[in-house]
Amino acid sequence: MPMYPQTKELLNFLQKNPTIRTRIAAPPNKTLLYAGNFFKPIWQELEQLKRSNGQIASKVLLPDVLATIQTPGQAHPTLLTWAKALDAVIPWKENGFIVWRALSGIFVANAVSMVSFYIGSNVTKNEKVFGATEIHVLMRNPNIDAVTKDMLGYYQRCIQSGQSAINAGFIGG
Repeated sequence: MPMYPQTKELLNFLQKNPTIRTRIAAPPNKTLLYAGNFFKPIWQELEQLKRSNGQIASKVLLPDVLATIQTPGQAHPTLLTWAKALDAVIPWKENGFIVWRALSGIFVANAVSMVSFYIGSNVTKNEKVFGATEIHVLMRNPNIDAVTKDMLGYYQRCIQSGQSAINAGFIGG
C-alpha cells in the first residue's frame, strides 16, 4: 500500500523546516526512549511514573517535545496532534509507523550526552520504532556518551538475535 498524501505532507513539512527539526530534542542528559510492554504498554507506565518518580519525571519523551512545537498554517496545531492524527490512517505501517520513525529519528539524532531507556517485551525491528530506527540513528550520533553506546550495543544484539523480550532499562542520573 502506498503512503497517503497526509503522511507525505508531514514529512515534507519536516524536510522544509530545519528550525523545527532542531527543536525536536531534549536537553542534554534528559532524553528517555521507550518501547514495548511490561504489564501494559510502556508509554502508559511512563505516564504514571512521571507523576510519582522524580528521576523519571525529569526525563523528556518525544511526545513531550512534539506537544510544544507549533505548526503554523497547518491543519493540526502541534507536531504531536499531527502525528497522532496519522496513527489512525490505515495501513499504519506505511503511514503512522513511517511518521513516528521520522520524528523519532530526528529526536535521537539531536540527543546529547546520556540517554535513558525503558525497554520491555515485544520489541522487534519490524514492529517498533526503537528497533527499526532509534538504535541505528543513536549508534551514529557522535554526541552521546559511552554508557549510552554500551546500552545500545546490548539492545542491538538482542534485536539482531531475535530476542524480543528485552525487559531492560537504564535511567541515567
